Amino acid sequence: MPEYAISTQSGADWPAVPPGKLSSHLTPPHLNCEVVEDGSVLVLRIGVATVSVSWELAGTWYVGIEGSETPEWADSVTSEIAQQLAKATCAEAVYYRVTDSDASSF
Repeated sequence: MPEYAISTQSGADWPAVPPGKLSSHLTPPHLNCEVVEDGSVLVLRIGVATVSVSWELAGTWYVGIEGSETPEWADSVTSEIAQQLAKATCAEAVYYRVTDSDASSF
């Protein structure tokens, strides 16, 4: 399962995400997403993949993608989530792939 960290370009902590459900701020508008859970963790279903987005320690957002079609697809989804996070907080976002399962699981 590909996992990603999203941080600010500057390395500073993230500004607070505006009040409301995470889905209203972080769901990629260009993807057909079904919101599965929308609490302290945002869980989306995009096709056959399940995408989890959550706040982590040290000023980092976590994205985990189970059932990704390809590594490139997972990168693309995470890029869109990072763009939405940047838009919601007015901070520049960068993302890093931190783990990946073997390619045969894609």
